[in-house]
Amino acid sequence: MAQEVTIKRTLLPAATVDDLDRKMYQIEYRVGELPPHFVYIEEKKWTKEAEAKAVQADMKKRMAGPAAETITIEE
Repeated sequence: MAQEVTIKRTLLPAATVDDLDRKMYQIEYRVGELPPHFVYIEEKKWTKEAEAKAVQADMKKRMAGPAAETITIEE
């Protein structure tokens, strides 16, 4: 089932010893009632397809977490 996901990309410097010019995309995504979350992809490896796969994998990981629990608090 397809889901609409809101994406915001920010290009950040992420230098390493081997690559001083390295940059990473910080990709913020929002879906449904979940709080915003981030995935990161190197600028050189970024494509729309890679972004979609990274977001989808992260969403699956978040959804597989423990089920929500409801408690009652007495006054």
